[in-house]
Amino acid sequence: MYRINCSILAALLTVLAMSLLSACHTISGEFPRNKSLVPDADLHIFPGYRLALDDAIMIAGVAYLVYQVVDPLAPNWDIHETRLANNRVLYNMNMQRVHGGGDGEARQVLARRAAALAREEGFAGYEIHRYEESLDSRILFPHRTVEAEITLIAAPPKQAVNDALID
Repeated sequence: MYRINCSILAALLTVLAMSLLSACHTISGEFPRNKSLVPDADLHIFPGYRLALDDAIMIAGVAYLVYQVVDPLAPNWDIHETRLANNRVLYNMNMQRVHGGGDGEARQVLARRAAALAREEGFAGYEIHRYEESLDSRILFPHRTVEAEITLIAAPPKQAVNDALID
């Protein structure tokens, strides 16, 4: 699945908003006034269908604010990985404050990330030594947190594997 980087999308929305606001240079008259700053114009979207420019700006603004609060492409968990001595790794995971599910997936997220790290580093696997899940209960938008510690298990030497296959 293709995901758009959030900063790129925010930049595109900013460029769109700035291009819509660039038409405001035609505004003249005394300020402050009782009329809107947005020109009284229509956008011709389809033949026979027009959208008022002030409505288009309102829709774009609301869509941008909703996207900033609830980013549908962002992962539910923010994972911080700290390497410790003796092939140990400490994980601190924080769930997004506003999310669309994923309350019971912390253990699976940890397992996927630990397995991927073991593969990337050339280890045979991992072992979970400590797993603590809690709820950070703030006044607004409480969120789940996880702290876990794993040990990466070294792969057996190649010769030992070959000897085991021969026997």
